[in-house]
Amino acid sequence: MTPAPPGQADAFVVSCIDPRLTDDTTFLMAALGRTDRYSEMRIAGAALAAVDPARPAWGTALWENLAASRQLHGVRTVVFVNHRDCGALHLWAGRRLADDPAEELRQHHGVLEGAAAAVRARHPDMAVEIRLMELDGTATLLPCAACAAAGPATGLLRAEAVPDPAAARFADLARLRIGDGALDAAAERALLVEGVTRHGLTAEAARAALSSAAAQRGRATVVAAEREALAFLRSRAGRGVQVDQADVVQAAGLYRALVGASLPLAEAKRHIAGLIEREGLAPRPEGLLRSTAWFRRLTTPLTPGPPPA
Repeated sequence: MTPAPPGQADAFVVSCIDPRLTDDTTFLMAALGRTDRYSEMRIAGAALAAVDPARPAWGTALWENLAASRQLHGVRTVVFVNHRDCGALHLWAGRRLADDPAEELRQHHGVLEGAAAAVRARHPDMAVEIRLMELDGTATLLPCAACAAAGPATGLLRAEAVPDPAAARFADLARLRIGDGALDAAAERALLVEGVTRHGLTAEAARAALSSAAAQRGRATVVAAEREALAFLRSRAGRGVQVDQADVVQAAGLYRALVGASLPLAEAKRHIAGLIEREGLAPRPEGLLRSTAWFRRLTTPLTPGPPPA
């Protein structure tokens, strides 16, 4: 019998061997619409394998597996998923990075950007994504100067890396406005307009600064969270346009995790329902009566109850 040809994939995912987060990496890829569309290599420290000169065998294994996946599966994007409280990163740094979350983020970001640059040096036509996962499974797409292949950039420059005082001032303002949670869509648009009109930035530079500020707060912008929730919904709809109630609940959970757990789940589900309507998806009829009443309940505005007696 002739063996079946290898499957095709869009991405080569490099994640860590930490057993606390193996399922979370799988869920992240599903949320991004990549189920059955990626190959994966798990190695201690994830992106660390690409940049650690003390362990050359790790780098050799990474590059050989990437080359094999490119040849066999046709991958054109590399996704590095590092995570907080990583034992391999602690050993590499010579100290427990998790004791200082801001420094931990800085070190991970440097390793991830170094890994992205190493990929691009070997495969100039490949794009790279760099993500940092929290221990609760939420993952932030980090800005990255080296990540873009030919064409539109897939990463964003960090505001602090741009030698532009106006961009730096706007980044500070964005961090202040974001506070402990994501801005809603209207507030996000207003802030971007302010970046253009008051700080003289281009729309692209303003959004780059806002994305960087959100990443530093451990949050995604509303636009980024919507994009990832929509990718998940479309992956669940397959070739059609219908999504079911369980899909909405999972998408709402993903959206809530990205913008901040302080957002009530009911509000997150209502937001996802609005996203479904806006993007041309539709609810799948369910139950014996094949009804979409479950979806109408999500889109009906809440009415306050009678005042207490």
